[in-house]
Amino acid sequence: MSLNAEKYIKYPMYDSGPAFLERMMLKMGWGGLIKCTVCGSLAMMKRIKKNLRESCDCSACGATNRKRQIALVVCDAIRRTRGGGVNSIRDLARYPNLVIYNTETGGALSRELSGMKNYFSSEYFGPEYKSGDTVKGKMHQDLMALSFENESIDIVLSSDVFEHIPYPYKAHAEVYRVLRPKGRHIFTVPFYKTKFLDEHRTHIDADGNITHVLPALHHGDPVRSEGALVHNIFALEMLVNMAKIGFRTNVYHLHSYRHGILGGGAVVFEAIKD
Repeated sequence: MSLNAEKYIKYPMYDSGPAFLERMMLKMGWGGLIKCTVCGSLAMMKRIKKNLRESCDCSACGATNRKRQIALVVCDAIRRTRGGGVNSIRDLARYPNLVIYNTETGGALSRELSGMKNYFSSEYFGPEYKSGDTVKGKMHQDLMALSFENESIDIVLSSDVFEHIPYPYKAHAEVYRVLRPKGRHIFTVPFYKTKFLDEHRTHIDADGNITHVLPALHHGDPVRSEGALVHNIFALEMLVNMAKIGFRTNVYHLHSYRHGILGGGAVVFEAIKD
């Protein structure tokens, strides 16, 4: 009897490409009904593009595939730790004492959370400001030096943010500091599913000067028209470094037509402060 290796290998996570149904959706540019994990609506998927992770918008709230991925893990974490029927971010209103911090102020996730008593969010406006400052009506936070008290937050959310931080593990240590015991940082980052070592795209000297080890790469940014510089792309090494900080990290490789979570890039991390 020969071993069917592909059946048993869990890492590297090889991508087999879009499934038949996904190819049909890409051809049409729209999809069927989904139960959105952000707004809770029964809605259509629209704007389906080749980059499934960053498209497949909910017709009701506009949440992308990536935001529904985060929302699904958040809802599951609340069900496991606090009980109750939590099927969407909107359902979190049932937990008024839950303290949630989001590292971005815009988008469908933030809109759904904004009515919660203990929800707050921030942006990064630059090194000339200190964490906690209000800039253009929004809170500024440097994730490498958060202004929050120790063990004051239940859930931290970040969606493709940590690749833009020069020293991401310093920021992870700050998140660990402000999380309560059993608190969670639920996040996405660009992640190489078949590599083992992080990719460091920049080098920063003692004076703060940036040298590009690889060609400069920018992602869209709500604050800067030129985009946000990518310093790192992560791989399995990230989990080891986070364990050194104290986190136990679950890796979710998701797929759910029912929730509009498609494609091979649906990887979400749940870093738990044990």
